Amino acid sequence: MCGILTFTLVWVVSQSLTPKVSNSNSLQKSVACRVVQHVKGESCIPLNPKRIVTLDFNSFAAVIALDIKPIATWITNEIESDFEYFQGKADGVEIIRSSSGQINLEKLLLLRPDLIIVVSQPFFNRIYQYTSKIAPTVVLPWIETKGNWQQHIQDMANIFQKKQTATELMDKYNQRINNLKQIVNHNQQELRISFAYVAAGKLVITRKQSFAGKILDDIGILNPIFAESGDMDLAISEELLPKIDSNILFIAPLRKDDNSVIHKLQQKPIWSKLKAVQQNRVYLVDFSVWRGLNILAAYELLDELYQSLLKISQFAV
Repeated sequence: MCGILTFTLVWVVSQSLTPKVSNSNSLQKSVACRVVQHVKGESCIPLNPKRIVTLDFNSFAAVIALDIKPIATWITNEIESDFEYFQGKADGVEIIRSSSGQINLEKLLLLRPDLIIVVSQPFFNRIYQYTSKIAPTVVLPWIETKGNWQQHIQDMANIFQKKQTATELMDKYNQRINNLKQIVNHNQQELRISFAYVAAGKLVITRKQSFAGKILDDIGILNPIFAESGDMDLAISEELLPKIDSNILFIAPLRKDDNSVIHKLQQKPIWSKLKAVQQNRVYLVDFSVWRGLNILAAYELLDELYQSLLKISQFAV
């Protein structure tokens, strides 16, 4: 799965819709534009777009972080929360939820966008020919970069000529990483931290190449157990739980109904064998943050780490 969104989309575009989309360009007035390169080729985008629509959560998060407010965005209902960590930055944006990740072309047309932004995903190849007739459509690398969120914020900044803003965002991120490293280095005990989530009734450990795993590894506190190699995620059986000898365990439900699975797991005797449980350092967190794949989620994750580390450290920086 690349990013918070897993698009499983089957598009059936009706014959009645096709003429509406095809004729939409004739309704658009000629405006000054500049050519930008992207995954699907090139597009001439408005110099100062006013009605931006993002078709995926990753693009939405990136433009919000760059202090650009789209008029609307699509998100997947099953996975993404109400992204509380946006701290009001998404106020006024029309949030279009879909239980299957589908993009309604008629709805998109009615929004009258002057720029459409989306990351590269297999589903989008089938509708690019239509969205590009509704408005200039920019497809940014995602599959090509294996969901590299740091590259994505740079790519988005290039589109909107906000390279300085992106640099400042990443500088702030790196400074916070360094601050946490100092706390860890001052601590008297070796720290090992793991992040796990529950999905489809199974406990899944995230590895070094995941969003949270990479951040923990950059700080130097990722527990190497189960995390060193392989896929981003690893489902483990209950029998292997005691092997997670982390000082701190962060755990999240993928969906709200997965909370009951976590509760049942906590009632089992094997749960008490976890080192983090014995030290009362298991924290329930928001999946959409710890698998956020965007700079705002990274900030929130680092805040939660900071608060947790302060509880077991004598030093703050």
